[in-house]
Amino acid sequence: MLFSVPPLRLELPEDAYTEVPACWWSRTRWIAHCLALYDEHYVLLRRDGAVESVGRKTFLNYLIAESGGADHRTGREARVTIDTLQRATSRSESTMHRCRRLVARFGVRTVVFRGRQRTRDERLLSWRRGDTGRGWSAVAALHESTILPVDNSMVESLLDQGFGTPPERSEGSLSLSRPSSVSVNKNLMKGRASRGMDKERSGRKPRSYDSRAVLLAARVRADSRFPLWLRQLGPQGLAAVLTRRAVAGWQADDVHAALDEVYLSGRRIFDRPRDPYAYLAYLLRSVPIDEPPMLLDRAREVAAELERQAEQRAENETRRAEAIAKAVAESNSAALAAARAVAASAGRRAISTRAADRAKAEAELRGLARRARED
Repeated sequence: MLFSVPPLRLELPEDAYTEVPACWWSRTRWIAHCLALYDEHYVLLRRDGAVESVGRKTFLNYLIAESGGADHRTGREARVTIDTLQRATSRSESTMHRCRRLVARFGVRTVVFRGRQRTRDERLLSWRRGDTGRGWSAVAALHESTILPVDNSMVESLLDQGFGTPPERSEGSLSLSRPSSVSVNKNLMKGRASRGMDKERSGRKPRSYDSRAVLLAARVRADSRFPLWLRQLGPQGLAAVLTRRAVAGWQADDVHAALDEVYLSGRRIFDRPRDPYAYLAYLLRSVPIDEPPMLLDRAREVAAELERQAEQRAENETRRAEAIAKAVAESNSAALAAARAVAASAGRRAISTRAADRAKAEAELRGLARRARED
């Protein structure tokens, strides 16, 4: 045979993509779109038990590997197998299945052909062509989501940053390049997602931060006055940046005032920093830790509140004294004196009436005794 025969390829029907959403814009935009969906919806879906545990870095590696097997113009004809994904991402089979279930939940991957084993005739034809495959891999189309909304500004931000800086659970950033592959003999289970049992066995304990720092980080993330990139920071990483300030008594107003000072100084604050944790620490560095910017304002507010409470107490005491004086004055009034005279007169009449009754009763007894003697 002068020329090698290409491997046997499964031809799909012409209407295979009829019900599939529109093609993707590009591979990089599809990856950024999926990451934006992850950043916006994963935490809530995970809290509700709608999706399984998938780390952001693992998900990014999967997206790069999955999209690498699709038609770069349309996002269709994606025939990547689980084995290929394992070698590309250095993760386990179960992790790759979880990633695929996650993109299915996001609505960005539609399977147009379910994988199956080849028939006997197909295997013989594959053998004649030198193709060792014994089955057909699933064929899917990669596209933007029609199920969940996504913030396009976040997609653009991820594209500008090269998919941005991952949260604190992963380190570094990834570009659109194929991850380092591993040999077939390598134990892929070492790359599977961590489990609670493994953490106990390894003796590793999650880092803990001061409760004041955790509370301050939560309030900063929930405060709409702060820029979006700051509110998207992970709670643990943000707590690490704010620990010393939280211990010194800083509150969310102090952090906002410190950033305002940077604005007022004329310095530009980037809205898409590559390393947001280090950038936030750099912005706050100009304000001394032991001098919270809003400390004096809070002291004035506390003093004003104490003064208001003192005035309220004084007013209440004045009203109470006036009520007591009014009651005493009323008790000495002429009407009360007349009432007392009437009550005394009634008492005297009652006493005289009882005396007359006793005298009458005694007279009747004496009369009865006299009549008895006469008889």
